[in-house]
Amino acid sequence: MQNKLKNMLPALAIAFTTLTSVVCAVDDMQVRNLENRVNALEQRRGANGMINPPARPVVRDGTDLWVQAEALFMHATEDGLAYGIKSDTAAFANGRVKNVGYDWDWGFRAGIGYNIPHDGWDVLLNWTWFQAHETKHKSTTAPEIVLVTEANPASTVLAAPFAKGKAHLHYNLLDLEMGREFFVSKWLTLRPFMGTRAAWLNRNFKTAYAGGIDIDGHSHNRFRGIGLRGGLDTQWGLGSGWSFFGDIALSLIYGTHRIHSHQDTDPGDVRIQHIHNSWNIVRPMLDLALGLRWDHLFSCDAYRIRFQLGWEQHTFFGFEKDLNFVNPLFPGKYTFNQGDLGLSGLSFQVRFDF
Repeated sequence: MQNKLKNMLPALAIAFTTLTSVVCAVDDMQVRNLENRVNALEQRRGANGMINPPARPVVRDGTDLWVQAEALFMHATEDGLAYGIKSDTAAFANGRVKNVGYDWDWGFRAGIGYNIPHDGWDVLLNWTWFQAHETKHKSTTAPEIVLVTEANPASTVLAAPFAKGKAHLHYNLLDLEMGREFFVSKWLTLRPFMGTRAAWLNRNFKTAYAGGIDIDGHSHNRFRGIGLRGGLDTQWGLGSGWSFFGDIALSLIYGTHRIHSHQDTDPGDVRIQHIHNSWNIVRPMLDLALGLRWDHLFSCDAYRIRFQLGWEQHTFFGFEKDLNFVNPLFPGKYTFNQGDLGLSGLSFQVRFDF
């Protein structure tokens, strides 16, 4: 028996080697033919030859265009808008910072898109406009006082009975993107996209202190830039035209950040400070959106309309860069504020495909 096994071992080794070679050859052939198999799969998927068929709406005999408009009801938030510190005593032992906070305001977003014939791609141009403004003030009576936060220490004015702060924000974005919406399951679609973003952001911050040597101040913070933007739009179908959507996008914007600040005494209109600063920088921006939408084709599928309601979050990192003077004995010694600009709120969109 042992002799028979010894005689069979060479034959078994040869057979195993041959089988391994055949398996490797088959695997290698499958790898080499992967592109051919994908092509065959595409042909079996239909006339369009797409593994992930496009999910964009296509109206019958249309121009492949759509327009969309959104009403925005947003709340802007920004660091570094303190205009005074209310102190309970003239000794400045206790205090509470007084800040300017933006109120809720209206804005809009308008866009036009085109469905490219190639591979289900689309292009979209969007313009976002928003403004916000707010005024806060604080009056005190002795022994209370307001510590000055926005005056040049060279003026030696450290406190005043009255302080006021006023902020005004201008916010403009222009986005151009190209994407492709496709099905990953029956009820889920994805739309990755890439494009560019141009940003124009202005913020004016005015302060006024009265009750001694009166001082009026004005700080203008401005950013202009253009850069790359990419993201992902998702749609989670519910049926009967209803769906949830969730979108995310990140932008890296290269531009120029400018600061212009001046202060004057009143009365007398004597300028005690006038400063310019500008530099080039790359700023990141994050956009998030979540909500509910409804789509409907009508007139024999010749047109489509969409209504959607969502919540949006937008953050422009590093926007707050006003100068803060830190030592009255050395007027040239200053630091930058380190803060972000944010928008949060509701958006209501109407879209029409034709």
